[in-house]
Amino acid sequence: MTLASAAPEGGYLTTGEVATRIGGTSQHVRELIRSGRIAAIDIAKGHGRPRFRVSEAALADFFRAAAVTPAPDSATEVA
Repeated sequence: MTLASAAPEGGYLTTGEVATRIGGTSQHVRELIRSGRIAAIDIAKGHGRPRFRVSEAALADFFRAAAVTPAPDSATEVA
C-alpha cells in the first residue's frame, strides 16, 4: 500500500505546506506535531530524521482547537 492509496480524503500535506497555511515556519509546524497539537504521520518509518505528513482533517482539527471565541460585550456605560 502506498501513501497515496492510504491517504484520507483530502490527502496529506508536508510541513512546508502546513506552514504556509498557518502563516508559520516548517520548524514551528514540527514543534506543533511533537507537542501533539497537530496530528501527523512519519513516512520515514524510523530511518533517519522524521518526514512528517499532516492530513487535511488533522489541520482542520488544529484550526478548530485554536479558534478563539469572542467574549460577550461587557462594556458598561460610564455616567
